[in-house]
Amino acid sequence: MNLNLKHCVSAAIVGLALFSTTTFAQNKVTVDPNTQRFLGNKTTRLDRDKYLQAHVWFGEKKDAEFEAFKKKYNINPEYQGSRRFWSPMNMIKNGKIPKVKNKYSGVREVKPYTVVTGRATDLFYDRKVDYSEEDITDYSKKVAAYIAQSYKKDWEEMPAIYEPYNEPMVHASDLYPGKRNVEKSEIAIQKISESLSVIGKAIHAVPELKNMKVAGYASAWPEFEHNNFDVWNQRFKQFIDITGADMDILSVHLYDGKGLNNSGGRRSGSNAEAILDMIEAYSYIKLGEVKPIAITEYGRLVDDQPNWKPNNGSSNYHPIENAQAVRSQIHLAMQFMERGDNIVTTTPFSTGKQDPTKKYAKAGLWTKNDKGEWELTSRKYFFELWKSVKGKRVNIASENVDIQTQAFVNGKQLYVILNNLNEETQSIPLSVVGDQDFKNVLVKRIKTYVNKMPKMVNKTLRTAPESIDIEYGETILLTYNFNNKIETPQKEYRAKYYASEYLKPIQPNKKNTFEFASVTAGTKGSTTLRLGVGRAKGKSLQPTVIVNGQQVTLPNDIIRGYDQHNRKKFFGVLEIPVPHSMIKNGKNEVSVTFSDGGGHISSMILQVISDKKSFKKKVN
Repeated sequence: MNLNLKHCVSAAIVGLALFSTTTFAQNKVTVDPNTQRFLGNKTTRLDRDKYLQAHVWFGEKKDAEFEAFKKKYNINPEYQGSRRFWSPMNMIKNGKIPKVKNKYSGVREVKPYTVVTGRATDLFYDRKVDYSEEDITDYSKKVAAYIAQSYKKDWEEMPAIYEPYNEPMVHASDLYPGKRNVEKSEIAIQKISESLSVIGKAIHAVPELKNMKVAGYASAWPEFEHNNFDVWNQRFKQFIDITGADMDILSVHLYDGKGLNNSGGRRSGSNAEAILDMIEAYSYIKLGEVKPIAITEYGRLVDDQPNWKPNNGSSNYHPIENAQAVRSQIHLAMQFMERGDNIVTTTPFSTGKQDPTKKYAKAGLWTKNDKGEWELTSRKYFFELWKSVKGKRVNIASENVDIQTQAFVNGKQLYVILNNLNEETQSIPLSVVGDQDFKNVLVKRIKTYVNKMPKMVNKTLRTAPESIDIEYGETILLTYNFNNKIETPQKEYRAKYYASEYLKPIQPNKKNTFEFASVTAGTKGSTTLRLGVGRAKGKSLQPTVIVNGQQVTLPNDIIRGYDQHNRKKFFGVLEIPVPHSMIKNGKNEVSVTFSDGGGHISSMILQVISDKKSFKKKVN
C-alpha cells in the first residue's frame, strides 16, 4: 500500500487492519494510529519509569555521570536507581535483633518502582546449623515483626517493593552444612517459603506499610520443565502453595544464555512466554487471581573473562561480550510491554560504576576508558532506543510471530517499534492506515552483532516505507511525523482468559479439553490461543486444535523466536491464531490433541482482542 497517508482508506480495509481477523499468511505489519489499545481495562500510556531502569542504586547522592545519563536519555530526573541489597534484616547480627527507633509516624511513602532485596542467609545466618532440621518458627516471627516495625518507624529509604530474598531456592544447600543433599534441599526450600509467608503476614498487618508491596521469591533458573516439571513442582508451585496468599507480587529473573553464540540457550521468545504464562495460570488456579509479576533481573548472562579471577587485578570487562545484552534486553522488554497490565516493574541487569577488575564490571552500564574516566558502554543503546518514545498505545498487528511490535501516539507523532527474534533477516511489508497528513519519518536502527560492536543508524525519509528489512536481533524505531494531531476515537481491549486446569500430560491421540468461562468476544476482534508446551526434542509441536467444535488451521510458524535447538527440551508457548468468528460470548471449549505422547501442556490461555471491555471477576 502506498503510504502517502493523504488518501483515505476504505472502511473495509481499516476494519481488517484493525483486528486482523482471519488472514495469517504473510509477514505484514499493520498499524492503525486511530485505535487506542488497552491491555486489560488499564490505561495504555507508555509507563517509561517501569521499563527504563538499570540494576543500579545511587540514592540521594548527585553523581555527575548518572545525572547526565538521565538527562540524555529522557529518564525521570527523580530516578535514583532500581534495586539494592539493603534492608532492616541486614541490621540483625548473629541472631541479635536491634531495637527500633521512633523516627516516623503515619503511612509511609515509598519510592516508585524501587526494589529492596536480601538473601535467605540473612535469616538462616549460622552456617554451622542444619536448618533442614532446626525449628526457627519463633525466631522467624520475631525477625518478621522487627522488619515490619523498622519499616514503619525507623527505616529512611522506603522501597515500593520489598523482596526479602534473592534467588533463594538455587542456594537452598547454603542452609545446611556439608555436601548438597536432595532431601535436605527440598526441606530447606519449604522452610524458605514458610519464612517468606511469615514476613508477608507481618508487613501486611501494619496499616502504615500499605504502600509497600512484598514480592517473592526472585526465582533464578526457572527451567520449570526440567525433570518432568519437577523444578516447577518443588520450587515455584510449592512457593505459591505455601506463600502465594501472603505475597503481593511474584518475582522472577529471566536471562538469555552465556557467550557470544548463545551457548546456554535463550529465554527471549517462546520460552519466556511459557514461564510467565505458567506462573499466571497457576496463580489464577490456586489463588483465584493473577498476581502481578516483577522482573527484578533480566537480560543476558555474560561470561567472566578467561584470565580474570577475583582480586587478581585483571579486567573482567569485554566490550563485545558486554554489548550482547543489548539484544536480549530489547527482546525481553518488548515481551514485557505486552504484559504491561500485569507486570509491575522490570529491571535489566546492567550494573552501575564498577572498576573493570570487579566481577560485575562485565555487565556494566559504565566502564573506565584509557584515561580512567567513566563512560557509558554499549548498553546505552537500550536507552537510546526508547528515549523519545511516549504516548498512548495504538493498534499494531504483526502476521509474523517473530516480529515483535509496539506502537504509540503522542500529539502529531506515531512511534512504531519493530524487533526481530528470527535468526534470519525478515522482509516486512509495512502499512499505516488512515488519512493523516504525512510529513516525514525518522528511522533509527540499532543492530547488535555477534562478533563486533553494535551500530546505530539514523535516517530521515520523505516517503514512508512500504516494506523494511530487519536483521536478527535488530530493532527499528520509526517515528512518523504528521502535520496534524493524531486522534484515537476507536478503542480495542485485550483480555486473557485462563483455563481451570494446567500441567496436563500429553498422551498420543488423546484430547485434552479446556473450558473458558465468561469470555467477552465483542462484535469484532482477534483471538490467539496461547498453548504452553514442555516436550522432548523431536516431538510434535503442531497439534490438532478444536475451538467450540470447529477445527483451527495452524500456520507453519507458531513459535515466537527460535526453535530452542540449543536447549535440553522445548518449553515454549505455541501462539495459535483463531478466527474470531469461532469465539462466543460466555463459555468456550478448546480441545488439543497431539499425534504422539510425552511431555505436558503447561498452560492454556485464550487471548482476545475485542471492541468491548472484559469484566472478569475474581475466582472464588
